[in-house]
Formats: sequence, C-alpha cells, structure tokens
Amino acid sequence: MDKKIIWTTVVVSIVILVLGYILVDSANKKNNIKVQLPSKNKIIYYYGITCPHCREVEEWIKKNKIEEKVKIEKKEVYQNQENSAELSFVAENCGLDTSSIGVPFLWADGKCYIGTPEVKKVLEEKLNIKNQNAK
Repeated sequence: MDKKIIWTTVVVSIVILVLGYILVDSANKKNNIKVQLPSKNKIIYYYGITCPHCREVEEWIKKNKIEEKVKIEKKEVYQNQENSAELSFVAENCGLDTSSIGVPFLWADGKCYIGTPEVKKVLEEKLNIKNQNAK
C-alpha cells in the first residue's frame, strides 16, 4: 500500500510539473515580443489612449495640421503590448530609464523626446526645416 501511495504521489507531481512548465512556457512566448529600433528617418509619436497630455498634443497636431506637413506614425502604448515594448526599447536605446518613461513620447531623427513641450518643439522645428527646404 505504501508503494501505491508513493507512485500516485510521484505521478501527480510529474503531471503538475509538466502542466506548470507548459503554462509558464506559453506565458513567456506571449510576452516575448521582438522589437526593432525604428528607422532614424521616421517620426513616431507614442501616446496613451487616456493620457490627458497626449490628448493636448493630439489637439495641437490637428489644429496646426501637422500631419498634412510631416508624416507621423502614431502608436498607442496603454492597450497595445507590442507598441509598449517598442517604446521601452526605443527609450532604452536613448539611454533613458525605462521605469520612468511616459507619454507623450516622440522618436525623431534617432532621438527621444518626452513631454508635451518637447514634442511640440520638435514638430515645430521639423516644419521650419521643411518650409526652409521648400523655398
């Protein structure tokens, strides 16, 4: 009888370990999002869907018709894990502490800009450069 209890315990333990491994492995595969550093030629605006500062930048972009003048790729990071992972990767590449980055966040010319004033300033500078090139 003791052997039966031991074998049952061993089999149950093995089943639990195998199921645990499968669950952990599948969770790691879901969180293992591969990201690349975007091209330095791109302008990428990272924002959060509920971020009030991002909403302010978005309204400023619309009001000033920025997207008609400069191509901006927008990426929401609160609800999109891939975009969030990319934002962290980009920030890390810029030498920023990824635990303290936030949105609005802009990637332009291979550099990172955080916060409403910086984002607006960079986009305004981009417009001036484009306007000067058009002359």
